[in-house]
Amino acid sequence: MRFVPLVLCAAAGLRAQLPPLPVPPQNPMTPAKIVLGKILFWDEQLSSDDSVACGTCHLPEFGGGDGRLVGALNPGPDGVFGTADDIHASPGVVRQLANGDFAPAGAFGLARQVTGRVANTTHAAAYHDNLFWDLRASTQFTDPETLQVVIPYGGALESQAVGPILSTVEMAQEGRTWTDVTTKLAAVPPLRLASNLPLDLQAALQQAPTYPALFALAFGDPAITAARIGMAIASYERTLIPDDTPWDRFMAGQTTAMTAAEQAGWALFQNSGRCLACHMDPLFHNDQAHVLGLRPAREDRGVGAITQVGADDGAFKTPTLRNTGLRPRLFHNGQSPALGDPTQTSDPASVHNIYLQGGGVDRTNLDPFLLPLAQLGVTSAEMTLILDFVRTALTDARAQYALPPFDHPTLRSLSPFAPTVFGQGLAGASEPFLADPVPTFLGNANWKLGLSAGDGPTLAYLGFGLQRLAPGIVYAGLPWHVDLLTGQVFALGGAPGAPGYATWRLPLPQDPNLLNFDLYSQLWALDAGAPLGISTSKGWRFQVR
Repeated sequence: MRFVPLVLCAAAGLRAQLPPLPVPPQNPMTPAKIVLGKILFWDEQLSSDDSVACGTCHLPEFGGGDGRLVGALNPGPDGVFGTADDIHASPGVVRQLANGDFAPAGAFGLARQVTGRVANTTHAAAYHDNLFWDLRASTQFTDPETLQVVIPYGGALESQAVGPILSTVEMAQEGRTWTDVTTKLAAVPPLRLASNLPLDLQAALQQAPTYPALFALAFGDPAITAARIGMAIASYERTLIPDDTPWDRFMAGQTTAMTAAEQAGWALFQNSGRCLACHMDPLFHNDQAHVLGLRPAREDRGVGAITQVGADDGAFKTPTLRNTGLRPRLFHNGQSPALGDPTQTSDPASVHNIYLQGGGVDRTNLDPFLLPLAQLGVTSAEMTLILDFVRTALTDARAQYALPPFDHPTLRSLSPFAPTVFGQGLAGASEPFLADPVPTFLGNANWKLGLSAGDGPTLAYLGFGLQRLAPGIVYAGLPWHVDLLTGQVFALGGAPGAPGYATWRLPLPQDPNLLNFDLYSQLWALDAGAPLGISTSKGWRFQVR
């Protein structure tokens, strides 16, 4: 790695000058509003089931994007996993009905749903007039509750911030309203589920330990509204400017800030690579959308679905290249491996080859800026130099190391207290599975598990114990993972041809004796497709904390 945290501050004054930060006058930035936005951004309680925060999909260490893209798939328009239209994107929530019960969601079943596009970066997002890949987060911010225009121009961050909170794929159960959101926030301790809070968050919560108190400091009174939530989160996101990169220092006069290879890549970037046509410095984007033809436009019309203009079909926003080197998958559908990945040169869907070849599989509506660089004399080695420049010289190490302003708490869903799975299951028509997104914290009156097993309506047994068994134990021909103490029989609903499902609820009391309590579980089901007529899940470990 090029930098270590100790040297970051020393070069802070040597960086290229970005344009003035655009801040709408209707939402001036204040320290109280910024810290409120940071708390909201990193609070998993902003979701219906306490399992997803804004920061879940926008981690600084992954360039303001989602580190889970490599293993998370959306089956794409055909609804079938393992086909060419699969999308690497962000896991959201398990589908939940208006009453909170889990319910299957197409190909995902009771697993977390995965969005249809990659979570775009929050870094330098303040410089965009419109946000989201299809630009639907408008520069005009409209209060989601009153439908009144709050910010006539410059409010794309506010528009973006309120979108996922009611999305039944990203953060919400079905039928969720803004009243549900604001009522919940008024009652919960801020950041109750997070750990390792940065000092600014600790200080804010010492001064104002409730959301009404935090909103009062930020807005003058304790009212919690959708518009204020969006304005606070946007104020925080406006601080996430990755302007301390080797390129910034080099352009400010520090001639040794970029290596010789990076300088060669920068020269190619400006000239034969034609990258500046869409990724203009210093922001390294042009705030426009372009058609690269990555997939047939009928699969995802992109901007065309918003504008209803045929020329916009298949067009997607040009992202900033700052911190692109930290992102695990690239393009709106995640089809490209990361920069620096060995498959960049061999994968036809990679950034490397899309630009060398002048587009993807659908070339009926290509942007005129997109020319086949290989035909213009750019070699594969030169393209590698360009991408290595982007990967290293445009990375702000403060984000890489989660240093201010990119510091953040540890999310519970990404902590050691999240449920863990062990052992092997035995599948029949399906392998029994537990949907476990809801955190097991003391006093969680809404703790629940989703049960998925068998084929259509069937019976299942959910067993519990206080310790796991040694690996590899088989009893009556079935793998066993839990030293059982008790359990419960469930009638699983569902239609034949799909796994049966049910929701089990167990309110967790506010009992300090349960702190750090470990609970182990395993699910068995009657399943005619299993060798002995019974299928079984892996083992699950839950920790109450």
